[in-house]
Amino acid sequence: MKQYLALAALLGSGSLWASPLFVGYDNFNYSGTVTRYATLADAQNGINAIGTTSIATATNDTRSTLTNARDGNLWVASGASVAYGASDLSYFSTAWYYTTFPVNGNGWGNPNNTNTGFVQYYDESAAPVVTGGWSNGNQRFTVDIAGGNGDTGNNARLWAAPQIGGPSGDTAGTFREFHLNMVADFAAAATLNGVTGWYEAAVDPTALAGSAKGIFQNDSTTNAANQGFYAFDFSFALGSWAAQQSATWSDGTNTYSPSAFFAAPAGAAPEPASLALVGLALAGLAALSRRRAG
Repeated sequence: MKQYLALAALLGSGSLWASPLFVGYDNFNYSGTVTRYATLADAQNGINAIGTTSIATATNDTRSTLTNARDGNLWVASGASVAYGASDLSYFSTAWYYTTFPVNGNGWGNPNNTNTGFVQYYDESAAPVVTGGWSNGNQRFTVDIAGGNGDTGNNARLWAAPQIGGPSGDTAGTFREFHLNMVADFAAAATLNGVTGWYEAAVDPTALAGSAKGIFQNDSTTNAANQGFYAFDFSFALGSWAAQQSATWSDGTNTYSPSAFFAAPAGAAPEPASLALVGLALAGLAALSRRRAG
């Protein structure tokens, strides 16, 4: 967990599932498309598109990203207890900061460290609706974030497709709509932390599904030609360039590799067996009701 608290400092330069929750995960990737529109209404209705561009493989010297994908990072600490260090934070971005040349600094030589295909949703307020937690015997963790960007630090960014590269100011703007859903399955049940009372898993999931979709309004002042509305549709998958290359990043004291940490109270979603018992109980009540009516 310490890794994600340090990473936060670096980057700052009705549900069935239990909530609140704490998540830190950066060994996955996202792929998909970005479609540009002239107006918000067109983007919302999916009409009059200016053009659609898919995330393509990026290179940096001899180093290449995963095929048509970018490394991802997710850090969500919605209402987490003091023991987990943060609350009301929703964060999803490209994991650009790993390097195979640590002497040169974080992100050096990383092919993901480019504005092409880049995304950064950063909201420190309580504005997004965040739900999630454990289910399926504490072997499945779900994260759901819905809401526009309430970021007061103006950190929101999205690739201004089809532009290649360019300074970060070219990708500045606001998420007018945003919805992320991630479902991670684990080989074993999460373990109870006796101090916090939450169930934790500090391993990578064995299966992953999910997506991030929405509309980003580019209001760049460094490149007015990029202004417009960009609808994005990304899907998640296991694995990352950083993990494959044994890349690391440093907070100046410690060195970190891609890893995962999921924590929340015990799962509140009914298990299949529980649902079956509920079904039997309802059937029994229905039969009793029929007998009484007769």
